Amino acid sequence: MTPVFKSILSVEMTDYLKLVSEMDKSVAPVKITLKSLDQYLDEHNHTDKALPEEVVSLWIATQQVRSRTKAGRISNVRGFAHYLVSLGVEACTPEAPIVNKDYVPYIFSEEELMRIMSAADKSTCKTRRDRSSKVFPVLIRILYGCGLRLGEGLSLKWTDIDCDNGIITVRKGKNRKQRFVPMRHSLTVLLLSYKEKTQCENICTDYLFESGSSLGKPFSNNSFRVWFSNILKKANIHYTRTTRYERGLCPHCLRHTFVLCSFLQSEREGRKFEDTSAFLSACLGHDTLKETDKYLQASYLVYTDSHKRVNDYIGNLIPEVCFDED
Repeated sequence: MTPVFKSILSVEMTDYLKLVSEMDKSVAPVKITLKSLDQYLDEHNHTDKALPEEVVSLWIATQQVRSRTKAGRISNVRGFAHYLVSLGVEACTPEAPIVNKDYVPYIFSEEELMRIMSAADKSTCKTRRDRSSKVFPVLIRILYGCGLRLGEGLSLKWTDIDCDNGIITVRKGKNRKQRFVPMRHSLTVLLLSYKEKTQCENICTDYLFESGSSLGKPFSNNSFRVWFSNILKKANIHYTRTTRYERGLCPHCLRHTFVLCSFLQSEREGRKFEDTSAFLSACLGHDTLKETDKYLQASYLVYTDSHKRVNDYIGNLIPEVCFDED
């Protein structure tokens, strides 16, 4: 649903969102940015049909979020400002900021992963309609075994699963990109068993993880996050943030753990990092090695020795750079 804007630039914002959608680009982050800007303009009684530098600067100052999120919002305003200028409306285009690496992931140890899987397998459904504990243990294994994002895993359909060749097709990845992800044989066998079981119960016939309360639709991201949080408690895994932007324990940690485990496997099998990085980047759905570098050069809190080996492997292959998110 298109948001209702209230400021002097409401018409332009609505039309710009439609344009972004027609260009087949992700609308959600642009919508969030424009809603914030619209609210600021409305609350400060901005009545001139223009977007002057002072107003943009003051709005940016209100964005108390981590640097990468802030850079994304500024980038969205830059796009909107260019659109205003094309309409003959005076608008300031803010400078694209340098993104600081302030994200700190959590990496599960092998022992923690075993406890998570055990707690997930022992979990029970609260009601007859609740099927979360029947299906989510399988989703955990897909997220960890293939490095998928949570939304990508939840949106999987049986038509995306090629058990004959052990391939998952991610049709709607980040930025609406499609990719193919290989599965281990053990995961393929698990999915075959899971499919047989769900078919016998006449559930999850289209999506792998259909919600019992919204028939024909997958579970929401938040449903899994709440369930996963409870599983971590049952597995006696707790974590306290030590810096402001640490993400803490969340499903995305399984993706980070997949990356490190993939590197360690590559190392054990005698492959050089540069021979593995492109393949790993493709599996993750990254456009460039810089994105994969963000995972590999993160602060691995458990595998400190492995983190050193990662950096030793990388060396000057992927130089440390600052770049603008435009």
